[in-house]
Amino acid sequence: RWQAPPPPPAAGTVSTQQVLDTVKTEHKESSGNAFREALRAASAEADVAFMFRGMSRLLNNPSQASATYFVGSIKEVGCTQELLIVLWKLIDDNKDFLSYILRACDVNEIVVPILIAMFEARKDPSKIGLIHISTFVMLLLSGERNFCVNLNAAFIRRHVKDLPQFTGNNADLVYIVYHRLITEGPPQLESLYDCFLTTMSNISPYIKTFSLPAASRAASLFELFANKGRLLRNDNMPRYLVFLLEIFNNAIQYQYEGNPHLTYQVLRRKKVFAELTEIVEDPAGAIASLPAPADGGKGFKPTVEWVKGWADQLPMQPCLRLLQHLLPQLEEFCTEGHVNDEGVVVDFLKTTTMVGLLPVPHPILIRKYQQNEYTSLWFTTYVWGVVYLRTSQPPLFDGNHIKLFTISYVDA
Repeated sequence: RWQAPPPPPAAGTVSTQQVLDTVKTEHKESSGNAFREALRAASAEADVAFMFRGMSRLLNNPSQASATYFVGSIKEVGCTQELLIVLWKLIDDNKDFLSYILRACDVNEIVVPILIAMFEARKDPSKIGLIHISTFVMLLLSGERNFCVNLNAAFIRRHVKDLPQFTGNNADLVYIVYHRLITEGPPQLESLYDCFLTTMSNISPYIKTFSLPAASRAASLFELFANKGRLLRNDNMPRYLVFLLEIFNNAIQYQYEGNPHLTYQVLRRKKVFAELTEIVEDPAGAIASLPAPADGGKGFKPTVEWVKGWADQLPMQPCLRLLQHLLPQLEEFCTEGHVNDEGVVVDFLKTTTMVGLLPVPHPILIRKYQQNEYTSLWFTTYVWGVVYLRTSQPPLFDGNHIKLFTISYVDA
C-alpha cells in the first residue's frame, strides 16, 4: 500500500516563492471556500456546541469501538486525521469556537482521545502527520489558561495497549504520552520536541498535583537532556533543559503543597544538578572531559563561548534552593527513622514548606503558538497527503508526478 507521511515542519523547505504564494490556508482573508467560511463564521452557541459534541463523539469512537465487549457492536469510523484537520481550522480560525469550548465545554473530551491517538501512532511511519497536527492543536490550546486548569480533571482509565495504568489527572496523561513520544518515537519527531516541552511547561503552573508516573517521567527527561555527553554534543539540548527546569520551578513555586511526588523526583536528581552546576562553572573542563565523538568529529563541536551563552540562562535557582534546604531534612528523617519506603518519604514531604526560602516567584510564562509560512506550507502538504491516501484505491492521482510530498511504498 502507498503511504505518504508528510514532512515535519522544521524540515520543510521552500523550493520556490511561487509555492509559498499559493499557500492560503493560514490567511485570514476570504478563502473562496464556502465550507471553510461557514466554519469560520459559526458563532451561535447552539451551533458551536453542536460542532463540539460531534467532534467529541467521533474522536472518541476508535477507543469505544475497540473497548466494547461485543465485537462489532460499535463500528469504528476511520476519519481521525480529517477530524483533526477540521478541529485545527476551527480553533485557529474561529475564536468564538475556541472561547466557547474553553468556557462552557469539557475540553478533556477531545484532549484525551487526541493524546491516545498520538500515543498509538508513535510507531507507525504513516501517522507522523497525525502526531504533528495533534501536537499543534495541543500547543495552541496550552496557551489558554482555562484549558490548563481543566486538565486537573481526573483521568478516566482507558485500556490502551502499552499505556501504563495510573490514577491521576489529564495533565498526567500529557506528560506520560509526550515522554513516550520523545523516548520511543521515530527520529522524524525530533522537530517536535520544542512543541512537546513547550506544552508541558505551559500547563505546569496550573496543575495542582502531578502523579508519581508523570513526575518521574518529567524528571527522567531532565536527566536525559542534562547528560553531559548529550548536552554538549547537541545545540538543542540547553533549550530543552530550560523547559524542564521551568516545569520544576512552576510546580515548586506555585503548587508546592500538592506536588510532593515532583519534589521528591527533583531531590533524587541531586547528582544530575551537581554535574550540571560543574558544567556551568567550568565549561572548559567539561568540554575537555568529553570522550572522542563516534562520528570522528564531524558533528556539532561545543565551545566555551557557546556554553557560557546558555549557562547563565538556565533557571536553576529555585531547584538549587530546594536541594539546599530540603535535602538535609529528608536525609536526617530517613537516617533517624531507618526509612526506605518511598510512600513514607512522600508523606514526609507533604508536611514540609518552602515559604520564605525560595526566590520571589517568577511571572508565569506562557508561550503561545505563532503561525508562520512554514507551518502554513506544512499544513497544505499534510492536507493533500491525506487526500492522496484517501483516494489511492482506486488511484485518483499518479504518484510519479506528485512533487508536493514524497511517496513511500510500504509492503502490506
